[in-house]
Amino acid sequence: MIRVILCNSFLIICVLMLVITGHSSSNEASPETGSLQYRSSRVSVDPVHNKTKKEYCDEVNAKFRHFGWYSIICNPKRWKIHDHSSKGNPLIYQEFGLNDSDNGGPVNLVLCGVHGDESVGVYQCFHLVREILFDNPSLSKEIKIVVAPIVNPDGFFANTRQNANGVDLNRNLPTEDWDRLSYTGWSQNRRDPRKFPGKESGSEIESRFLTYLINRYKPDKIISFHSPLGFLDFDGPGDQKYYNLVRIEHRAKYLGLNIEANTKRFLSLVDFPFFPGSLGNYAGNERKIPTYTVEFKSSDPSRGHKYWSAVRFAIVTALRFTVYDENEENTYLNAQNVMRQLAYAENEH
Repeated sequence: MIRVILCNSFLIICVLMLVITGHSSSNEASPETGSLQYRSSRVSVDPVHNKTKKEYCDEVNAKFRHFGWYSIICNPKRWKIHDHSSKGNPLIYQEFGLNDSDNGGPVNLVLCGVHGDESVGVYQCFHLVREILFDNPSLSKEIKIVVAPIVNPDGFFANTRQNANGVDLNRNLPTEDWDRLSYTGWSQNRRDPRKFPGKESGSEIESRFLTYLINRYKPDKIISFHSPLGFLDFDGPGDQKYYNLVRIEHRAKYLGLNIEANTKRFLSLVDFPFFPGSLGNYAGNERKIPTYTVEFKSSDPSRGHKYWSAVRFAIVTALRFTVYDENEENTYLNAQNVMRQLAYAENEH
C-alpha cells in the first residue's frame, strides 16, 4: 500500500515538473527573434484605416446635413489628398485658377476648419468653391486660389478645437519663438487644454500640412476663417507699425481696411497679437505673407450662410487684390529660402 502511494506521489511530482518546465520554456527567448514570447499577453492592434475621398466626403456631407447645410457638398472628385490625420481622415485641398507661374496674378491660400469646433468657417470654404470657383469660374480668372476647407478633420467630427492628439494647431506651427515661449504663454493662459501647443513644434501632421501648402505655393496672401471673437485681424508687413510704411506695408494694410469697408464694418479691423506657433506668427510675422484672420462673432453653424452673404463681396475683392507684384516680391519666399523651408513638405497621396 505504501509502495502504491509512493508511486502515485512520484507520478504527480513528475507531471507537475513537466507542466512547470513547459510553462517556463514557453516564456524563454525565441531563438529566431531574441525576444520573450508571451502568447497569452499578445494583443493585435488593427492599423488605422485611411479613408478614401468618397468615404470621407460621405461623412462630411452627413455632418453638413446635421447642420442644416444643403447648399454645399463635399464632392470627392474636387479634392486632392495630401496626407491623412491620426484618425485616418484625409487632409484635402485643391488649387483653382491660373496654372501659369509667369502670369503674375496673386496666389491666395484660403484656410478653414483649423479649429474643429469653429464649423461656421468651414461653410465659407465650401461655398467659395461652389459659388465662385465652379458656378462662376470667371471670378477666379488670372488668379490662383488654393483652398484647404477642413484643416482639422478629426476636430471637426469631434467638435473640438484641438486635433485628435489634443493639440491646438494654431499654437503648433514651427515658429522661431516656439521653444522659448510656447509653454510660457500656455502657462500664463492657465494651461487651458484647448490651447495646448503640443510637445514640440510642428509635431502634428495637420501643422505640417499647413507648412507644406505655404512653402509649396508661396501665397501672396492668406485668408483664414475662425470664430467667435468677432473681428478681422491682420498679421504681416507693417503690422503694429504706424509710421514710415514702405510700399508693401501700405498695400497690405490697405487690403485689411478694404475688407473692413466692403463688409460695412461687419468685420472691424483690429490689432490682435499673434502667439508662438500661430499662423499669424509663422506666415505673417516671420515670412511677411499678409495674413487676414476672419473671426466671426459666433460658431453657430446655422449662421454659416448669413456670414457668407456678409463677407462674400469683400472676400472676392480681396482675392483679386495684388499685394506683391512684379515691382516688389516677397524676398523671403525666393527659391533658396523655400528649399530650406521644405523640411515639413511630404509627398502627396
